[in-house]
Amino acid sequence: MNIGLVGVGYWGKNILRNLKNNELCENIYCFDLNFKNTKKGNISFYNNEKDFFSVKNIDGYIVATPAGTHFHYVKKILKIDKFLCVTKPVFKDLNQLNYIKKNFKNYNKVFADHTYIFHPALKIIKNILARKYLGKIIYYDSERASFGKFYKDLNVIDDLAIHDFYILSYLFPENKFKKAKLISNNNFYNKNYYSIINLKSNNFTATTKVTWYSPFKSRRIVIAGSKKTLVFDDTLSDNKIQIYSKSIHLIKKKSYDWEYRVGNLYSPFVPNKESLSVMLDSFFSFIKNNSNNSVTNFKHLEKVYNILKIIPLK
Repeated sequence: MNIGLVGVGYWGKNILRNLKNNELCENIYCFDLNFKNTKKGNISFYNNEKDFFSVKNIDGYIVATPAGTHFHYVKKILKIDKFLCVTKPVFKDLNQLNYIKKNFKNYNKVFADHTYIFHPALKIIKNILARKYLGKIIYYDSERASFGKFYKDLNVIDDLAIHDFYILSYLFPENKFKKAKLISNNNFYNKNYYSIINLKSNNFTATTKVTWYSPFKSRRIVIAGSKKTLVFDDTLSDNKIQIYSKSIHLIKKKSYDWEYRVGNLYSPFVPNKESLSVMLDSFFSFIKNNSNNSVTNFKHLEKVYNILKIIPLK
């Protein structure tokens, strides 16, 4: 396939590296204002948008530009009726998503680069939940912290919490969150750099804490069930998933006597494969089969932005 990559910056350079290593990718066409018009092997670089979109033999596009430009490129690429993959956050809000759905009959050609969904650990967690191995799910708790980049056109919810919104939509597709509470801090020039978001549904509670202002990096998810609790820590080089056989049962209601059960710790094997590589294979299949059956299709995006909609942002 021939792929057009829009943006070769912070995240785009990682996508380019994976495209170069992918056997399914024949030619790569890159557009970035910081590059000179040149060609190196099977990679062509453009710094003029008109020239770049004049290339006729591109099968699909990947948009890895700053978030504020995504809407422009989604419209432009759908107008030429091509498949496209867009990095997170795909849209600014639900209004932009609804505009695309209303004005473009081919909106199902949009594919989201929600990278964690393609993480080998997430597929394992999905299977564990399907087998009800943890019992009834009680809560989901996440922490995403770093001493991180302050984006001009994003807040910390757009950058980090969006990961949990699309993970929740993937792991619990039938669940609908109805209420949300937000605690946030805007010390740095009114930039939302720290937030705690609590989501509630009829089934369970999900909480995510996100911050750009932390001395350490954290990428941890806890999924607690009535029988066992699962912890996914992506900062670990090994044992990324740990399942604790710990549970509590009320044995006497009147006296509130509790029975504590403690069992073994189990850590399933997680294949060491880069999520971006898996994502690209999925996107190529999405193009080849002319299908919207991918786990990160437009229906998935609607679920994610319906979660964002209920958060009382200031």
